[in-house]
Amino acid sequence: MSSITRLNVINREVKKPGLRGKINAKCCECIYDPYQEGSWRLQVEKCTSPLCPLYEVRPVSKGSKYD
Repeated sequence: MSSITRLNVINREVKKPGLRGKINAKCCECIYDPYQEGSWRLQVEKCTSPLCPLYEVRPVSKGSKYD
């Protein structure tokens, strides 16, 4: 996945209504590396920055071991 696709994900998420899309877009912008293993959601779930103000509301799957 290229950086163009990364920008496509960010732009798609930020256009969603409400805060969820904006939070998803910011987390994707912050941590997602398309050259690393896993989707943007998986990489965000594995976030290791508990001091980030968005850490508790970052997108995670139900039952994820990262939540």
